[in-house]
Amino acid sequence: MNVRTETEKLYFERINKVVHHINNNLNETLDIDALAAIGNYSVFHFHRIMRAYLGESLGAYVVRLRLETAVNLLRYSELPVADVAFKVGYENPTSFNKAFKKRFAISPNEFRKNYNGLIISEESKIKFNAMENLKSLKPKYKNRKTQKAIYAQVLGSYNESAGKAWESVCEFAKKKHLFGFKNEFVGISHDDPNITEASKLRYDACILVSKDVKPEGEIGVQEIAGGKYAVFIHKGPYEDFSKSYECIYGRWIPENNIVLRDTPGFEKYLNTPGKVKPEKLLTEIWVPVQ
Repeated sequence: MNVRTETEKLYFERINKVVHHINNNLNETLDIDALAAIGNYSVFHFHRIMRAYLGESLGAYVVRLRLETAVNLLRYSELPVADVAFKVGYENPTSFNKAFKKRFAISPNEFRKNYNGLIISEESKIKFNAMENLKSLKPKYKNRKTQKAIYAQVLGSYNESAGKAWESVCEFAKKKHLFGFKNEFVGISHDDPNITEASKLRYDACILVSKDVKPEGEIGVQEIAGGKYAVFIHKGPYEDFSKSYECIYGRWIPENNIVLRDTPGFEKYLNTPGKVKPEKLLTEIWVPVQ
């Protein structure tokens, strides 16, 4: 046994547990001692370990995720601002308003009224005619069951970092004999590139599996939420996903008064870059709706 490899595997496994807990419990009190215990770390070293992995302090990471989650709730839900504050872990609306304004230089109420022109940069504003990659703005509605997936998460520009995540998760699936006819290959782009800086974007490369499997090293296990989804077809390079997302989130959602469910959407890959040309790639974009 390679001791260094096993130690490195355990290192990532413990960090993964902490990050997964934070991502899924932003509405809870995230006590440093409790988080350190989840990863089985000494509190004395925990901050430095997490900072080295995240590229920012743990406190800054939590605050950033809470505020960026709040942005999406303000955009795409009808929750009152006070409820948004509680949902992302603030004890009262006043502290939430203060933190939000410090980050975005605008109050949550003002943002909700005018978010396009106030936070999204001019070059990133939605071009309503940029539909060359979407087959239609009339989605199919599908219901699916909650399913288990193995995944690898990476931080960084989606276009540059996703490949590394897929290499890791596919290598693990092959090693554990998890590939079969019913596998689905799914990507979760957690963050909006218009809000989150490129180096901190979170991407999960997921393979849906039916067998029991445990987290190991940098490979985690999560559930892809069931329920109702609006499903769009994107045709073309993955680099053009942003155009399709801009049409869906900037045009289809507001024009149709769509209310989103509080769970991540995802991309389901129907073919692969190694087998077809970029312009022939087909991807389903699954948007969770009420």
